Amino acid sequence: VIAVKKQIEEIQGKDNFPYAQQLLIHSGKVLKDETTLEDNKVSEDSFLVVMLSK
Repeated sequence: VIAVKKQIEEIQGKDNFPYAQQLLIHSGKVLKDETTLEDNKVSEDSFLVVMLSK
């Protein structure tokens, strides 16, 4: 999950989407950084929500 957050930061810009403030949500659950997408049953056609915390 942390790798996905860092990739979002790289593509969208550090000022707009700093990885430390990102929350990735899948099926109503906030994904923990130390888990993998596979652990969270995220597939290629899954929908993820990206939110920023303060």
